[in-house]
Amino acid sequence: MRMSYEEMAAFLERPLVASFVTLRADGSPEVAPVWYQFADGDFIVYTSRTFRRVRNIERDSRVVISIAPHDAPYVYVTAEGRAVITRDGVAEVARAITERYMQGQAAEDFLNETLDDDSVLLRFTPERLITWVSEE
Repeated sequence: MRMSYEEMAAFLERPLVASFVTLRADGSPEVAPVWYQFADGDFIVYTSRTFRRVRNIERDSRVVISIAPHDAPYVYVTAEGRAVITRDGVAEVARAITERYMQGQAAEDFLNETLDDDSVLLRFTPERLITWVSEE
């Protein structure tokens, strides 16, 4: 059955790795595992401008993100939309995302290694949203 908005927001707080789909120049999908944040109704991914996913979005902004735990794959959220690439708030959001997935010095080390002039955020508001939670 579908999740309520509150159930979905609580589920999306979990530090799960998402599958993020962009489209290559030939229209074929490219999927990458990503960390994400769900905030104010938007999905946000912290990444580097040097990754192909960013070049894909520059060409075709359509994206899909799918989040499901490995131990319960029939509980999930999938969202489709059109991403924008921005640097607005990149340091603050990168820190928030990283600290959801890593703690302490490991988070600091990761940020020191990855947060630079190529860092960007991929942000989108879902145009289509599918949620599911098993009735078990």
